Amino acid sequence: MRVKRMLTTYQQRVKKLNSMVQDATKKIVAAHKVALSAFKNKDLDEFEAVIELVKTMDEEARDIDNDVVKIIALFGPEASELRELIAYIKLTNEIVRIGDYAKTYAKTMKRHIANEIDFSKLDEYVVQLHETAIKAIEFALDIIESEDGEELYRKTMVEESKTDEIFKLFEKELLSDLCEDSEKIADYLNVLSTARKIERTADRAVEIAKLLLFAKKGGKLESF
Repeated sequence: MRVKRMLTTYQQRVKKLNSMVQDATKKIVAAHKVALSAFKNKDLDEFEAVIELVKTMDEEARDIDNDVVKIIALFGPEASELRELIAYIKLTNEIVRIGDYAKTYAKTMKRHIANEIDFSKLDEYVVQLHETAIKAIEFALDIIESEDGEELYRKTMVEESKTDEIFKLFEKELLSDLCEDSEKIADYLNVLSTARKIERTADRAVEIAKLLLFAKKGGKLESF
């Protein structure tokens, strides 16, 4: 009876932990979607909403980490259960970084738009960067609920590759514009640095996919 009660308590704690992780991941996805909308509409208030969405991300990540440590200490999980908990500790670092990228992007892009930088030739690239990065995050996070995860991992990798290619085209377009108008060099280099936050978001999505696949399948993280 005592073993059964402990098992039930363990399952309840893990269920609560899963809920905390999903809440945090939903916020970073929402933040990047709001950032996309803010850029499309050139809406300065929407950029503030991005910052608001991720402002407690550090605290939420610490709560998840603390819960994982407590569960390990109380229940001594082994094998796949322990692997999943360890993956969650690593996962929070990636969640925080994606949240930080969204916050930095929102702050700097808001400033670019307020300074009336001309985005007429750049809009398409920035929107595509957002869309592929968001897809990469969503595919990666869907692994949490999936039975296997390998197909979602592959989809995450595809979107990350798309993001890299779009960023290269974006960079090329910017450099081309600079050759025509060297007075814009500071503005455009700042825009490039801002857009790189989206590109790095897709990189972090791949790391999330690796961690979640490791949690499900085991093996070595380096092999994914």
